Amino acid sequence: MKQLYLILLCVGLLLIGFTASAQNKYTLSGIVSNEDGKPLKSATVFISGSQLITMCDGAGKFRFDKVEQGNYQLTVTMVGYAPFSQNIVVQGKSVQVMVKLKLKQTVLQQVNIGGKDNWAEHFKLFRKVFLGTSKNAKACVIVNPKVINFTTKRGVLLADADDFLIIENPRLGYRIKYLLKDFGYNAGSDLALYNGETSFEPMDGTPSQQRAWNENRLEVYKGSTMHFLRAVYQNDVLKEGFIINQVYKAYDDPVFSDNDHPRLLIDQRPIKFDTLVNVIDTSFIALKFKLLMFTYNPGKARSTKTNSAYPIMKVVRITDRISTIKLYSNQAVIDRTGAHQDFRDFLIEGPLAKDRVGDQLPFEYLPQAKE
Repeated sequence: MKQLYLILLCVGLLLIGFTASAQNKYTLSGIVSNEDGKPLKSATVFISGSQLITMCDGAGKFRFDKVEQGNYQLTVTMVGYAPFSQNIVVQGKSVQVMVKLKLKQTVLQQVNIGGKDNWAEHFKLFRKVFLGTSKNAKACVIVNPKVINFTTKRGVLLADADDFLIIENPRLGYRIKYLLKDFGYNAGSDLALYNGETSFEPMDGTPSQQRAWNENRLEVYKGSTMHFLRAVYQNDVLKEGFIINQVYKAYDDPVFSDNDHPRLLIDQRPIKFDTLVNVIDTSFIALKFKLLMFTYNPGKARSTKTNSAYPIMKVVRITDRISTIKLYSNQAVIDRTGAHQDFRDFLIEGPLAKDRVGDQLPFEYLPQAKE
């Protein structure tokens, strides 16, 4: 079972409410078949991180209309077949894909001594790590927990699932289908490694519930990865409350750190993102950097000055309000919605990395002022 970083939760696909005029809409369609080329009807097709989900017709065809230009993660599932996922870039024209599903290999699950008692203990830990510990996460209910398979290896808890996890989030007003591919948690290092695809369905609610959901969603959005990436794309980072600094020496450098007090050597001036961004076209930008430190503090961001022409070096201590983001690839291509093509582009550490599935929003989400 692979172990993958769940980097940038809710990074999936993000939708920004730009002025409705200018953007063309396209179609994302395709045909799903088995390895012999026989169409598979009733296969489930969805765009991960979104509310877009459909079923294949009798000819194995599916179709999403009115799709914006951007990066999309297309996922196809069907009972008896291995899940299929593919990055799709919609740029200047409609896209049609041919999907072939492979039969799922039957794997004999490892049996842990302790039976049901061990499963309950493993599920309790899984739930905490996977959903998180926020108010939203604690309110979530995994409707079908028994689809989860647990194993342990050298002190690491591993998990996968035979079907979608169905998660009800009553504080944010979503019913989530989560296709869990890999999960690993090392309690010794407190490191969670997991990966999956997500489909959101809005819950029906009374006007008072809708108001509560609106407030809770806005609270989750502010300072989130989704908020940050949208601010980067729009070049409104300071305006949106983020203070971002260039890091010259990482906290693991022995010159600037010790075991008790990790530190960073930074340029105290807020970075100007237009120096890190290359515009590809009207819908895509390329973001290039090595390591950045950022905090979300709207009040301080509004009064922060950016007019110094020379670096102002400072050693800062890592606190529970500071996050760092490292770019592993040469560049991250971000579309006008804020989505990027590969979730492995970034490694985030700090409070932002502790966001879990219980605080995810679909990419269709647009922030609304409190009523």
